[in-house]
Amino acid sequence: MTTQLPTSRILTFLLICLFSLTACQPQTVATSAPDSQPTQAPTVPTAAAASSENSNVINANITLDPALTQDADSLKVSQYLYDGLVELDSSGKPQPALAESWVVSDDQLDYIFTLRANAAFSDGTPITPDIVADNFNRWFDPQNPLHGNGNYATWQNIFQGFHGEKGADKRPKSQVDGIQKVDFNTVLIHLNRLEPKLLTYLADPAFAILKTDALAADSKYGGRNSKVISSGPYVISSWTDAGLTLSPNPKYWGTAPQGDLKFTWR
Repeated sequence: MTTQLPTSRILTFLLICLFSLTACQPQTVATSAPDSQPTQAPTVPTAAAASSENSNVINANITLDPALTQDADSLKVSQYLYDGLVELDSSGKPQPALAESWVVSDDQLDYIFTLRANAAFSDGTPITPDIVADNFNRWFDPQNPLHGNGNYATWQNIFQGFHGEKGADKRPKSQVDGIQKVDFNTVLIHLNRLEPKLLTYLADPAFAILKTDALAADSKYGGRNSKVISSGPYVISSWTDAGLTLSPNPKYWGTAPQGDLKFTWR
């Protein structure tokens, strides 16, 4: 089951964005021209930094599906492997990641994100609005085939409920009403009520974008025997009894990191 938004609302919002300068203001600016290399990329800790902080010694029982785990070591590694629509800078301010820019409607209930033209998974598959929407529907909609039996605790803690759930007041529990592809490079998130921290929340590692075909093909995705497909700056180059090695992702949209990251098991 896909959570769809009314077509009339999408068309109305797009018309407002086109014809009114006040109804839809950009909340950030694209970090690069469509055909150039991005000038800004997520800040990725280097191998030396990881080593100096002793953060390269982690639990061996990690699960690299950030939507389903709250384990700190699993999320630590996942942040090197996956990107979300936005990230936070050192001051906690949302910055572009897979989305190069976004606009917010005047009533602050509609957010339209424009994806980077060069955003791709580590296997070369383009990251499209359909894939972004499939990820959101996996988190949000218990009837979605990808949702499975996970409890999606981070989604529930932040967004307070799932699709179709209502509170005692008969109103939807979640701030999120739905998400939908708008066109070839844009996706719209509609809210039931105001959520001023939406962009900050979307930077949480739990809401990184994963390749949904890989999720569908592997019911235990994220374990040692999985084929982990990255959307972030690193890929898994080695996963052994001794530890885990991450190497720069050659398909990454941003500036490629330098050198490998090596993690050993606790």
